Amino acid sequence: MKFKNFELNSDNYFIAMQYFGLILNRTFLVLLTKDQLIGLKVNGLVSVESGGSILAKELANTMTVKGDLQNPYSYVKSKYLDKLQDLELAKEGILQHDKSNFIIRRADIINAYFDPKKKWGMGYYPHDGKVYVATNDGKKKEFIILGNQSGHKVASLILTK
Repeated sequence: MKFKNFELNSDNYFIAMQYFGLILNRTFLVLLTKDQLIGLKVNGLVSVESGGSILAKELANTMTVKGDLQNPYSYVKSKYLDKLQDLELAKEGILQHDKSNFIIRRADIINAYFDPKKKWGMGYYPHDGKVYVATNDGKKKEFIILGNQSGHKVASLILTK
């Protein structure tokens, strides 16, 4: 199935941020299918507005999320979505499309749980804590639940197989 044919509803996706490289971040649209969690990168680095020099302000301004920060879609950039439209979701090609994308087989998930504590470094961006997904290979992914979404609900949906 192509991404453009995947019908989003309240029980089959969420929008989350992940930190990498200590202080860098990226935003994902995570699709919940019958067999997989499919993470599609929908925004690059996000920053809060900056003080200081004009250059620092301009640079931070290009990475600042605008709009209704409670709306998770505000964190999604259309230029990323446009590139996903003809992508086949069930194929490994999504990993080649962007090295940040990921696939987690539901059969490999041993636990998903919600941590309501706020994530350090998120500044004024509203978020409902974090959801952690543990897999049988000993790895754990952290998802910062952006805007007005329920981390508790996301963890429950991930565990529903």
